[in-house]
Amino acid sequence: MSLFQIDRGHDGPARVGRIKVGEKELKTPVLAGPSSIQGSHLDYGTISRLDSNAESPMLVTFSFFSRDDSTDLASTPDSLLIPPVPLALSELGHDAIALILEHQLEFITQSLPPDVSARVLVRIPSDCSEETLSKYVPQFVKLGVLGAALSFDGLLGMNDLNTLRIRALLPLQWLVVALGRVSPSFIPLLHYMGFDVMDMGHALEAAAQRERLWPTSTEHVSTVSEARFCPCPSCSSIAVRKSFPTSALELHNTMVYHLILSESQSAMRSGQLRWLVESMTHSSPSNATILRMADTSLSGFMEEFTPTSGPKHLPLIGPESYNSPAVKRFRERVSERYTPPEVKSVVLLLPCSARKPYSDSKTHRRFLSAIDSVPGIRGELAEVILTSPLGVVPRELERMFPASSYDIPVTGTWDFEETSIASQALVTHLTKFSEDSVVVAHVSGGYMDIVKMAEPEIRQGIIYTTVDQSPTRSDSLEALKETLRDVHSGSGKTNPPSYLQYILRSTADYQFGRGAGEILVPDDARIRGKPYGTILCKVHGEQVCAFIGDTGMLSLTLAGGKLIRPLERSWVRFEGDRAKGGSIFAVGIHKADTSIRPGDEVIVLNSSDEVVAVGKSEMSGREMCELTRGRAVSIRHKLEA
Repeated sequence: MSLFQIDRGHDGPARVGRIKVGEKELKTPVLAGPSSIQGSHLDYGTISRLDSNAESPMLVTFSFFSRDDSTDLASTPDSLLIPPVPLALSELGHDAIALILEHQLEFITQSLPPDVSARVLVRIPSDCSEETLSKYVPQFVKLGVLGAALSFDGLLGMNDLNTLRIRALLPLQWLVVALGRVSPSFIPLLHYMGFDVMDMGHALEAAAQRERLWPTSTEHVSTVSEARFCPCPSCSSIAVRKSFPTSALELHNTMVYHLILSESQSAMRSGQLRWLVESMTHSSPSNATILRMADTSLSGFMEEFTPTSGPKHLPLIGPESYNSPAVKRFRERVSERYTPPEVKSVVLLLPCSARKPYSDSKTHRRFLSAIDSVPGIRGELAEVILTSPLGVVPRELERMFPASSYDIPVTGTWDFEETSIASQALVTHLTKFSEDSVVVAHVSGGYMDIVKMAEPEIRQGIIYTTVDQSPTRSDSLEALKETLRDVHSGSGKTNPPSYLQYILRSTADYQFGRGAGEILVPDDARIRGKPYGTILCKVHGEQVCAFIGDTGMLSLTLAGGKLIRPLERSWVRFEGDRAKGGSIFAVGIHKADTSIRPGDEVIVLNSSDEVVAVGKSEMSGREMCELTRGRAVSIRHKLEA
């Protein structure tokens, strides 16, 4: 019996899991390599050349010219199997793809016992089309195969990008193996993209070529006058650092693979795997190229598994961060879901601050003090923070991830791309306000450049209060106060919605979609709490939600879940009448909203479409529907039996 089980935890498509083969188990992600490499977690080799005394599971390939190899399966009860592929067919181009897949289907059905197919990993060429894949993958699934083995050439060009594309199209429950020339610096991206087993065979190849591998570079030990210092046991045992035996190089290179995988796993646990992937782009133009291409062509796949909450500190270090899934999603949700209250007739543009959330910084406390000096202005004022790479952040959403935790290099200058991103975000944001509203730009430097770039497309009038001055200078703050007094109409609603209501409604719209705020927080709702602390909302005497300042998100009660149920969003339907225990597992879920992301607040429905629980999603909506194992929802409130 073979089994691949995905465990709890996400950082983009990256995941952790367990491979069970017979009585043995390996935790993923793991490294794989030739059996001659010491320290490899998963050995691989051709079935006719295997070590019969191997004690751990192995990755076994069949020779195309030795189909009788399948008779040796009894000696490899704990091995994962890769069918033979007629390599010559790969030279025939796209027409050969179907033949390669057909050949493997034939091998599985005619050469292997039925109970062995659960150990099979299908080889899928990188140039396989989505149409061909959709035709053959269901046939492999029906046979019960374990997963797929994909190959990389190590050039990090279009061929390797196509292989990443294939990975994004595979069934979620499949084990996915990366074979080929995989350098250490490529490991974090493969882990991030959801590969469970990664080939470290290049450690052996590099050693044979007198190359000592490092996490982001390669050292040719035969050509250097003095080798770099390395504290690893294999290098430390060499008396003269100019003379490296091949065995020492193999051990060192193997250690580097284990080191970078360990770093990648640690980054995932802390929610910073994407940051590690981005940092690797500085090691070579090729690493930067393939990440940028993946961000363009596979952004939907990466975003689908990216949690909606994250670490307290999120480094965004350069252009590779501009379109990272969490950042891009924030920009899109603000653009699509945020709706300013109709009473907001003045839009105040402010610069961001190094400290997050902004309102906790000295700079923004001075801005807030200036605002509060104008009685009555808050009811008609919309504060908008300009920032890179998020674009615009409404004050009500400043505690929402990633606005609450991102950290960027501060140089005082902005490149054209980040200025353009923020400028377009500002244009889009201001279209939500009346043409009669007034825009007050209390900005300078790069922030001023954003406004100036956007100005031709802005319908409202703009008043600048900090021409050639810092926004925090006393004369700039006085100019801001004077401007706010001038634009303050003193009219409008006698009792405008409270600031707490703005926070709740904006957050609800951001989480559940436009319109959720007014449903969950009606005008007659009773609200108490502190801005950016804990805010409780009751409707007709019953609590419906609470704003949690630490996360910037709303948590629902059963009553709140029932209120927003008609929106047909963030729902999970399980096969049962009442939720039992503190979790709902994927095996019991019938259907789910495919827009659900890990970390989302979700509504649990029973088979009668009744709201029976609310809680936090532990996986994406598609995973809930496709996977048969794993925790799908952690329940917070449930309807008692």
